Amino acid sequence: MLQAAVVLRSCKEIAIDLEFDRDRYAYGFTLCLIQIHGKGISYLFDPFVGLDFGPVFDILEDETIVKVLHSPGEDLQLLHKMGCFPKNMFDTERSARILNYSAFSLSNLLNDILGIQLDKSQQKSNWTRSPLSETQLKYAASDVAHLISLKEELQMQAMQKDVMDWLKEENAAWDDYRVEEKPDGHFANKEDSKKLPPFQLHVYNAVLGLRDKIAQELNKPGYQVIPKELAMDVVFKPELVEDWMNQKGLNPRVKTLDFKRQLKQIIDIAQQEATDRNLLKRNPGSHLSPAQREELANERVRIAALVDSGYRKVWQVIADRYGEFTAAYFLNERTMTDLTTGALKLEDLPYRYRAKLIREISLELELSELIKN
Repeated sequence: MLQAAVVLRSCKEIAIDLEFDRDRYAYGFTLCLIQIHGKGISYLFDPFVGLDFGPVFDILEDETIVKVLHSPGEDLQLLHKMGCFPKNMFDTERSARILNYSAFSLSNLLNDILGIQLDKSQQKSNWTRSPLSETQLKYAASDVAHLISLKEELQMQAMQKDVMDWLKEENAAWDDYRVEEKPDGHFANKEDSKKLPPFQLHVYNAVLGLRDKIAQELNKPGYQVIPKELAMDVVFKPELVEDWMNQKGLNPRVKTLDFKRQLKQIIDIAQQEATDRNLLKRNPGSHLSPAQREELANERVRIAALVDSGYRKVWQVIADRYGEFTAAYFLNERTMTDLTTGALKLEDLPYRYRAKLIREISLELELSELIKN
């Protein structure tokens, strides 16, 4: 470890990747391997053998060393949980999106830009096993071996297109990246949280909380304890608990009369709490009258027409100059709609250069009304 740290600390840039398990083979978010490539050597650090990662974390936090990663959101989230906050990063995925690549996975980019084909067969293998197989180790090493060369090619293309400042701004944003932690007692994912009515969401979180407790005790992902579909079904059909012993996909630990009673109690308490809080059992808008639905549909048509006469034209100019995939990255349908309705302001866009670009094009098109907000 210390010898590798000495070599890596002398590098001007290094490539990084993490292998982890996120509720696939074990409970929770688990670091399984750190891969770092520098000066032509790929170093693999195994957290299961009791290594002190302090020297490695010091290197990752060193602002003088460029760290090249690909789509590092989850990697950074895991490192942050371990107390490591890397600085000075270059994300090959974001850079490729700015440069109008339609397929921006690492394997696609390496193939398209460098003509290198990666074997991704081990991507979803069980990384919690120790020791890892020779095939897994070769796969892990290959994931970082070509990142620096890929970065150099992307930078060259960015200079040719005169968009290096865009890449710099987006990559610099990773230094301040933080994942918003879920509130205590909230276990549902974003998709379920959006689609479930407040009453059912409260009960669902209670059921998932009980599942999470057992999953942690067993060191198993939640879906191997109680299938997600069943956890959702009992929220809307609590009577399914009465036939709990005949439900499919249950771990033996929860297929007991004692757990059945515990689950029923959890649901009853959650339902009472949701009732006391006056939580809605239907999402707002789900009970609109025919007249209200028609009015809402007409409003959507009106907004779509405003988008077409305004930000859609800006989108087209960006597409003509920089490519359709770049335009879609900067201005997707949701962003154009929110800008049109005022739900989003230009200054609230995630990067300053985007607002500047949109303002410039709006003035060129004599659409000054778009930049009044």
